[in-house]
Amino acid sequence: MDQLAAHRQALDVFASVLANVRDDQLGGPTPCADWDVQALIDHVVQGNAWVAALAEQPVGDLPQGRDAAFARTAEAAQAVFAASDGLTRTFNLPFGAFPGTAFIGLRTTDVLTHAWDLAKATGQPTDLAPDLAAEALEASRMRIQPAFRGPGMPFGPEQPCGDDRPVADRLAAFLGRSVD
Repeated sequence: MDQLAAHRQALDVFASVLANVRDDQLGGPTPCADWDVQALIDHVVQGNAWVAALAEQPVGDLPQGRDAAFARTAEAAQAVFAASDGLTRTFNLPFGAFPGTAFIGLRTTDVLTHAWDLAKATGQPTDLAPDLAAEALEASRMRIQPAFRGPGMPFGPEQPCGDDRPVADRLAAFLGRSVD
């Protein structure tokens, strides 16, 4: 799948899950132990804004409402990667310098996985974007080393998940989420 199309699809999946979040669910727990639903949404919005800021294209003040704020930052992040140098430029991240082709892959997986987290937390179906989830799972299996797992690290230990489960569930389990 084309990287820009994959990123756009992950953003669209997150937006569709976000559209079904009720106000009374915002304080509820998520598969990310340190975040409630609102904090999870804020993390994704801030992640999108961070992409734009790294490209020196800050999004500025965000509109009111979680859907509008997400939409503004999602468009900004997509525009950064879609720019003529978006996939070839170097992004200086806290954990090293990465070309756009690597950074967009990280962001795509992050946004899709957090869409899964949000769906799980709010009682929505987690069978999200099977083709995209399969690509993200394959890429994650290649990228995520044991040193990235454990306390204080980005990922927990891989969790059990049968091959009969939706591929988005298998991705979440690989990244350390309990899918049951």
